[in-house]
Amino acid sequence: MELLYLGILALLLLLGLPPELNQNDPSRSSVGLALALLGVQVVLVTYFASASAAQEIAVEGERPAVDLAFGPFSRRTIVAGKSLATLVTVVYWQLLGLPLLMLAMEIRRLPLGALGGVCALVTLQAWAVAQIGLLCGIVFEAEFTRTLAHWTALLAIFVATLALPDAIRWANPVVAVAQAAAGAMPVQGVVCYAALGLGAGGLAYAALRRFGTP
Repeated sequence: MELLYLGILALLLLLGLPPELNQNDPSRSSVGLALALLGVQVVLVTYFASASAAQEIAVEGERPAVDLAFGPFSRRTIVAGKSLATLVTVVYWQLLGLPLLMLAMEIRRLPLGALGGVCALVTLQAWAVAQIGLLCGIVFEAEFTRTLAHWTALLAIFVATLALPDAIRWANPVVAVAQAAAGAMPVQGVVCYAALGLGAGGLAYAALRRFGTP
C-alpha cells in the first residue's frame, strides 16, 4: 500500500511538472494540478484509514474491535485505542507523502505556509471517516454488508457532497482541502468533521454494549 500510495502521488507530480522547473505559471490549470495532487492524497489517506478500521484491509497484528470486546477491555478502552491507532496511522501516511506535497506546492507557487493547515485538515477528515469505518466494523457482522455500508459512506462523503450548494460545499473533503491550500481554512468543515468523528466514536462505544462489554 505504501508503494501504491507514493507511486500515485509521484506520478501525478511528474505529470504536473512544467516544461521548465523555474517557470512561474500562475494559470488556473497549473495550480489545479497541485490541487489535484492534494485531492488524491486526501482520498487515498482517508480510504486506507477507514478501510483498515472497517476490516476491509487486513493489518498484521491488528485485532478487530469485536474480538477485543470478548477480552478484558472496557468499551472506552477499545474505542479510544482504536481511535488513537487510526490517528497515528493517518499521521504516518501524511508524513510519507509530505516531501512530494511540499515539492508540488513549491513548484506551483502555492503558499507553502498553508501546508501545515492542509495536513491538519486531512488528518482530521481521515480520522473522522475512519471512525465511521470502526462503527461499521462493530455494527455489521457480515463482510458484504460491512463493505457495502463502508462504501456507501465514502460515496456520500466524497461524491454526494459535490451536489451541495457552493456555500456549504466545504463539507466535501477535497473542496475543503483546496480551500485550505489557498490559505482559507474552512472552519465550518473543521467543526463538521470533528463532530462526525466524535459522533461515530460515540455510536461505536454504544454499539459495543451488545457484546456485554462494560
